[in-house]
Amino acid sequence: MKKKTTIILLAVLCLVVGVIAAMYFKAGGDLPAAAADGAAWDAGWEMLGPVLGVEAPENGFTLQDNSAVLTADDIFYATWTAGEAVPYTNEDGDEVQVYDAQLYMLAVGCADGENAQKAIDQWMDRESGTYTVLDTGAETYNGQPYDLLYYDCGSDTNPYDRGVTAFTIYGNYALSAELTCRDTFAGDEAAILADVLSRCHYSADIG
Repeated sequence: MKKKTTIILLAVLCLVVGVIAAMYFKAGGDLPAAAADGAAWDAGWEMLGPVLGVEAPENGFTLQDNSAVLTADDIFYATWTAGEAVPYTNEDGDEVQVYDAQLYMLAVGCADGENAQKAIDQWMDRESGTYTVLDTGAETYNGQPYDLLYYDCGSDTNPYDRGVTAFTIYGNYALSAELTCRDTFAGDEAAILADVLSRCHYSADIG
């Protein structure tokens, strides 16, 4: 939750920049000519910066936000949710809206591949220390390899019950895709995330 809160606060501070960036990519500005998997780039894919195009997730997920934050490293994230929003009081005492499930995707530009790996290692260590890890794995989807963590995340300060996160490096970018679910969500989070990742496309310009 603290990871999400930090990124979201940064996004609020740079909201105008994020809106402009999202509009720019939607308008076709600097879209990659092709994906690394050989597909022609589709302007309808949801962009995470210049690195990743995401086909609209299925299984009832709806895009909630796509923002860009410009810092020393480029940070891009998008969120999708499934189910009806319900109010929840977080650990800071603020009332927020939570859903049956939430998909959160993050791409962070680093100085080079070595620094991208350091970022991935830090993210994995943080999740391993925050959640109860049930299993780990390594899978390849649409030609891109991912490391996976499967975990229980339910606690007095977290409205979500379980989740799975995939981590990968592409060029100088560190990326993660996190799907967390409440106990009311009947879907198979691992299968849903696998479906999302199988329809993610990376820019052939970066590789």
